[in-house]
Amino acid sequence: MPPSRSRLLARATILAVTAFNLASAHSHINYVIVNGLLYQGFNPHIPNNPDNIIGWSTTATDDGFVPPSNYSNPDIICHRDAKPAKAHVPIRAGDKLSIQWNGWPLSHHGPVLSYLAPCSGADGCASVDKTTLSFSKIDNSFPGLVTESGGPPGSWATDVLIASNNSWLIEIPPALEPGAYVLRHEILALHYANQPDGAQNYPQCVNLWVMPSVGGTPTASGKLVLGSGVAATGLYKAGHPGVDIDIYRNLTTYVIPGPTVVSGAAPVALGEQAKSLSVGDGTPVSVVASRTVPFAVGQTTGARRRGRGIV
Repeated sequence: MPPSRSRLLARATILAVTAFNLASAHSHINYVIVNGLLYQGFNPHIPNNPDNIIGWSTTATDDGFVPPSNYSNPDIICHRDAKPAKAHVPIRAGDKLSIQWNGWPLSHHGPVLSYLAPCSGADGCASVDKTTLSFSKIDNSFPGLVTESGGPPGSWATDVLIASNNSWLIEIPPALEPGAYVLRHEILALHYANQPDGAQNYPQCVNLWVMPSVGGTPTASGKLVLGSGVAATGLYKAGHPGVDIDIYRNLTTYVIPGPTVVSGAAPVALGEQAKSLSVGDGTPVSVVASRTVPFAVGQTTGARRRGRGIV
């Protein structure tokens, strides 16, 4: 059966949006929040970033993507010409980390993926050779395709991310062995994946310094020791059904690319994703005897509170 007129118009619109987006900014990790503290990521739009940022530097000044044709290129590891950050986020095993993207386009549907790779250098991950990193997946936003009840392209993990103020919650595995790690966080956009070399990978890397969980270091038999993962240049294949896909046809399932989630990981469920910071409206004032005073606490103002607080 030939495509309907409405579907053809939808595809044409997506292609037009994509053509515009190819020449415009997409996104990067602006910052992360752990236990109420904000850690600044790398900003590709400014000439000089501080030395104490936790995000790896890149040359992706367009906030662009890495295509499937570059899956075997080092750019897929932590983005274009990526270099390690000098600083690390201090975090405990079992803590949640909220990643704040600098916006995300509504049309860029796809899964959200997260990996960890251990570093053994005296300076943690500050001078690690990225080509030696071995990544284990700790989150694949299962099922990726959330629902297609409203018809193609459906609702995806990226829609959950957008609804959470363009942020994503990751739990550091509770039994993870303490040490330095590279967190590789990535969005795979599939809005153009029905075209040759059309899928778009947006990998971003952040340095972590993981300390034992509050409950203490697990026993040797219960400790999660990473190191037998996969090099990022071997994570994906261009012909994988989760990469070479037409999301504008009726889909019943989606096969998430990359390895399976490592045993011992604790991905945050889609329904538990939350905004990294609360957002509130300004408080109005009333005029009393020619002077302004704020409304009393608890007085109805019509203002609304949004968000769930600091993670």
